Amino acid sequence: MQDETLKIGNPLRVYMEHLGWILVKTHGNQFQKGLPDYYAMHNKYSPRWIETKIHGRPLTAAQLKLFPIMLAMNVPLWIIDGEDFRGIAGAPALKQAYQKLFQPSRAAMYLTSALRNLV
Repeated sequence: MQDETLKIGNPLRVYMEHLGWILVKTHGNQFQKGLPDYYAMHNKYSPRWIETKIHGRPLTAAQLKLFPIMLAMNVPLWIIDGEDFRGIAGAPALKQAYQKLFQPSRAAMYLTSALRNLV
């Protein structure tokens, strides 16, 4: 969605690139659905797949199918959510979100909650 990119994804991408990360933005279409928003690489850290979400927005149906497979195959996946990382007001949340990338992924918990809401 456009909001995730504008409020969460772009500020996180710019912040991470400033710290030496290379982020590759993925694009969903009719042939490719469900991939996380970014593939992130750094010469000092292991690569990560990153999905960005506005807090409370659901994962797509394609993500609910693909993300459990990625986790089962030990693919490093982080789901970063928040309200708005833009500007000075969003800076503390942006730094906190970045630090989550160095903690164990909570993607499985996020998925468990998302799947529970479908029932």
